[in-house]
Amino acid sequence: MSDTPPAPPAPSGYPLVGHAPQFATSPFDFVENSTAEVGDVYVMELPGRDVYALTRPDHFRRALVTEIDAFAKTDDFERVFGNGLLSTEGDQWSRQRGVMQPMFHRERIKGYAPYMVEATQRRLDTWKDGETRDIEAEMQDLTLEILFATLFGRELLPGEGEELREASDGLNKWFVPTSWLLPHWVPTWARKQFYDSSDRLRTEVRRLLAEQKYGSKQTGNEVDDGRPAGLIELLQQAQQATGDAHLSQDEVEDQMLTMIFAGYETTAAALSFAWFELAINPDIRREFQDELDDVLDGRPPTAEDVDDLELTNRIVKETLRLYPPVHTIPRQTTRPVDVDGYQIPADEQVHISVISAHRDERYYDDPKSFRPDRWTDNFEEEELAEFAYIPFGGGRRTCIGREFASLEAVLVLATIGQQYRFDWAGDDTDIAIEPEITTKTQDGLPMRMSKR
Repeated sequence: MSDTPPAPPAPSGYPLVGHAPQFATSPFDFVENSTAEVGDVYVMELPGRDVYALTRPDHFRRALVTEIDAFAKTDDFERVFGNGLLSTEGDQWSRQRGVMQPMFHRERIKGYAPYMVEATQRRLDTWKDGETRDIEAEMQDLTLEILFATLFGRELLPGEGEELREASDGLNKWFVPTSWLLPHWVPTWARKQFYDSSDRLRTEVRRLLAEQKYGSKQTGNEVDDGRPAGLIELLQQAQQATGDAHLSQDEVEDQMLTMIFAGYETTAAALSFAWFELAINPDIRREFQDELDDVLDGRPPTAEDVDDLELTNRIVKETLRLYPPVHTIPRQTTRPVDVDGYQIPADEQVHISVISAHRDERYYDDPKSFRPDRWTDNFEEEELAEFAYIPFGGGRRTCIGREFASLEAVLVLATIGQQYRFDWAGDDTDIAIEPEITTKTQDGLPMRMSKR
């Protein structure tokens, strides 16, 4: 008699196509329903492959900390980001992290604050009282402009980076549910869009690197205002360095591609959903605006104001809980792994379902409600299960830009919230969200903009 544990259970599905129809139709509902039906570990059966899901914080700790050697990065990440920081492993990752870390030291990040606020104001100057805009698209444009103003050390004026953002956004197409669940060899329209976008973005990256090298100013407006050397300079220095400080040409390009995508997409998602929740929760919005008036008294926010903007910080934290931009962390098993009496075989894809834990009533009261005040003293955060809140991942591979993104989110909310109020202009507040690389909406977030 074999002592090998059984495979994890599968939720209800269909003959031949397994769970593909449910996942393609409503992926997050499928995840929630599967956990309710069969438990915290289950297998999703798709055409040509299985995907195993882990949904509990103790599972996350094993995959991200204690048994990290058993859970490697997936081929999908390498396909999208090449040899960038998000996809590399082992010594190569450690070397790249060491090269990139100086850009994200705490004091340096605080120095980015004025440029974050200035870039936000430039975008605000393009808005008009009473108009309706898709706030999701606006936040994507804004966070890309902030990325250039800070890490890249140059101004990207509103509208100037549209092609770059569209190319970067196209990387999401590899993960569109109706395409991702099919075998990789099946051609789909989304996959064609991904390959086209990947080629365009790599061309843009090479152009940015060449412009910096040869002093061209064709894209963005270089500024000489005392700000420190930017990411491009740092990467080009690494290309000329030796030993552990060296990056190859391919690594330099892949870091640029990774930072362009990761440097704006995740924060844009958090900001978009924060504005949505403030629009449909007018009482919280009024408290938010009152805090801005009391703390800032009409002046632009600074890094020194961030700690005093307590409700604004809680709004960011609660948004990251309810709508984690990185909803799932994909991994590939390197050996058989036993979990909760089941065994996941080697060389199988595993999904660490962040959104499942973030919306689990075992860890949060009324988990589907937007309640920033849950993060006040009444909520014993220190008693929250470890890894029950991981919007930036966990373990040694926690997002390198965590503090950058947190500062940016608070400053953008404060700068915009002082001057504008948003009202929901959609047909239904039950918005459809879908799992691409980051959490996105299917139809955008239309908002009516009213000057305060």
